[in-house]
Amino acid sequence: MQRPLDSTLFAALFTLVAGCATRATVPPGGRPDEQPPPVFALAASVADAPEDPADRGVTSRITRVTVYSDRALVSRDATVALTPEPTVFRFKKLPGWVDEGSVRASTSAGKIVDVSVERRFLARSTDEGFRKAEQKHKELLKQLQAVDDELAILDAQQKHVESIKVFSLEKLGDDGVKREIKVDSYGEVIDFVSGTLRKTAAARRDAQTARELLAPDVEASARNLEELSRLTKLEETMVLVTVQGDAARGATLTLTYATPGATWEPMHEVRAGAGDPESVELTSFAVVTQTTGEDWSHAELSFSTQSSSDSERIPALEMLALGKSPEVSRSVTRQVTSFTAAQQKFEEQNLHWNRMNQATAKRLSEVEQFERSYSTNLALLERVQSKTVEIFAGLQTRGTTAHFVARDPVIARSDGRSIRVRIGSSRIKARRHIIAAPEESLNAAVTLEMTNKTDQALLPGGVARYQDGAFLGMTDIDFVAKDEDFSVFFSVADQVKLARELDKHQSSLQRNARNRMQLSFVSKAKNLSERPVTIVLAERIPVAENSDVRVSNVRIGPNEKPDGKGIVRWTITLAAREERQFRVSYQVDYPPSLVLDVKRKQAQEPASPSPASPSPAKRKIDFEDRLVDLEAAF
Repeated sequence: MQRPLDSTLFAALFTLVAGCATRATVPPGGRPDEQPPPVFALAASVADAPEDPADRGVTSRITRVTVYSDRALVSRDATVALTPEPTVFRFKKLPGWVDEGSVRASTSAGKIVDVSVERRFLARSTDEGFRKAEQKHKELLKQLQAVDDELAILDAQQKHVESIKVFSLEKLGDDGVKREIKVDSYGEVIDFVSGTLRKTAAARRDAQTARELLAPDVEASARNLEELSRLTKLEETMVLVTVQGDAARGATLTLTYATPGATWEPMHEVRAGAGDPESVELTSFAVVTQTTGEDWSHAELSFSTQSSSDSERIPALEMLALGKSPEVSRSVTRQVTSFTAAQQKFEEQNLHWNRMNQATAKRLSEVEQFERSYSTNLALLERVQSKTVEIFAGLQTRGTTAHFVARDPVIARSDGRSIRVRIGSSRIKARRHIIAAPEESLNAAVTLEMTNKTDQALLPGGVARYQDGAFLGMTDIDFVAKDEDFSVFFSVADQVKLARELDKHQSSLQRNARNRMQLSFVSKAKNLSERPVTIVLAERIPVAENSDVRVSNVRIGPNEKPDGKGIVRWTITLAAREERQFRVSYQVDYPPSLVLDVKRKQAQEPASPSPASPSPAKRKIDFEDRLVDLEAAF
């Protein structure tokens, strides 16, 4: 026979639990009185630790930069006081990827006794700042764990209370049948259960609030510790220059070094106006992108197409031997080797170095935004650099290098954003022509025929076209030497309408041991304007370069002779609203197997790239490639 459970026993069961609920209302530790420093603050405290005055670096600024396709040559100037005794001057806090083999020093007075390069990590795991950050993070984690433990206790306490509440209801039913119910005893139990649950809920809210307040501090501390851990792998360069003066006097000390993380590409603008239709303003730009870790503020910028790592030699002929394998040189210059090491360090450290520099003056949200844009900019820099290296290498194969100087002061920040720097501007004579090639396009083109009378060569690159200030679009040019003639696509000649079709009445196909195709193409050009228009219209006749293919019965109307490439050009003037017709006819004899070879070759070609893929270079289409489509027309 079970004994009834009274309120005294219930109270005894919950004495310990109730005490836990009371303690949980004020979470242990609460929110720490001392706020953790913002992200990067600890990193800065380690990197900028107090230094011995004797080791203090000289104050210098970047004054000149030469940008190559894959690097930059940077010059820093510092004003120093020389003495008759050798004095060591320290250029400090340079990026860790400075090319050690490229470091040079010069002085306006005295002589350079020695130049040495030292590298150090921005932080060590034994540094006081690192150990304090690590200890602070551990303390915050303990406080957070204490709050989590308290929440776990409250969860367990609530489950116990719920269990006893269920037990009380079952007990109430049994007592109602077997004996008289003591209302006071069960009332006390109900009051105790409800009060305990209420205290538990309040304690849970307080603990949850404490956790929400503590979590951001823990996260910030973790980020700081992560930054400091990265600093233990992040290097900075210090260059020590020993100078001896002939007397006590002031001098300018110049330090020059190469660094990865910079590139440039040429770009041009051609601007035409109605006020002077016979000339255009031609402006050349260098689009520079850099993530070298240092901003270039109003430095003298110059741009070179030369490879800074290639060694120039005097042209000389050596013995031309037959039947002997050429010897392979295994020597590597120090500069190439040192720059390879610098490039590797750049790839490992540049993002964090630039991110840390940004953090000194920006909020966390701005730093995170910088990270996202910087990654995109860095990817763009790599693509531009790859393209520019290839273009400039092509120039060197033809013995051409060029050097350009910025015409305007600019600030090139080390965030990977591209900026345009003007490197040349001239007004030159331009003759406008209308060129039509209906087989290629049904749009006639207005071209500018010019002679490069500027004081420098024009590099391969994009050309932005403007008419009376309105942007017309982009085109491109190849390398143009000084005094060389060149042409630029300028606009579409809207006043000229073109058409081209196969005249099937005068065309035929005979299939036999050798196929014979008779083709006749008709092109039309119409002047839609009220003024006379002069155009150059081009058509072409196939040129057989295969003994199995023969081209004959060529007829051209109006009569004109093709050049050595089979190109036929008519220069005509169309009166207002006038339309003219042009015809080229020819006969082609070829073996049937030629079409099968073309189909097999087309089947082996890769599929067209997706829209997101970069468009491939336009492939030259031969007459053989058109045979399949031409045969299908019959």
